[in-house]
Amino acid sequence: MKISHIIACSMVALGSFAFVACENGSSADENVYDCSVKKDFVVVAPEGGETFKVGEKIKVIFGTNVETSSFRVIYRANYDLDGNEVGDEDLTGSESIPYNQVVNDGKTCNTVELVLDPELVVPSDSAVIAVSEYSGPKRGYSKPFKVKQ
Repeated sequence: MKISHIIACSMVALGSFAFVACENGSSADENVYDCSVKKDFVVVAPEGGETFKVGEKIKVIFGTNVETSSFRVIYRANYDLDGNEVGDEDLTGSESIPYNQVVNDGKTCNTVELVLDPELVVPSDSAVIAVSEYSGPKRGYSKPFKVKQ
């Protein structure tokens, strides 16, 4: 890991998940993501095509320019091309991500580590993660990935 990646990041633990914000062009892990966003949200990780297990901890990396009081991360078991929402589960639960812990400059990568909680998450061959404002319609979606038992 490059030292510049470590210097640009800060981490906050929030109950059952951890949150990391990094300047654009740096990351808390080996991958470098482009979190530039023109409207609302971009979700760059999960990247799509991965396979996770129920109970596994995953990293959700996103950029946003939305100004709101809080954010949430939603597991969607199935997402079809028509945008139908089936099996939505809010992985942040009652512990939504406060706005002051998200950099919303439209270019900074924000990282949230969440567990695919067995009480909330069902296996899927076409799951996605949505990051949204807590009580509004603005959302961004990851590319589809698999979740196995």
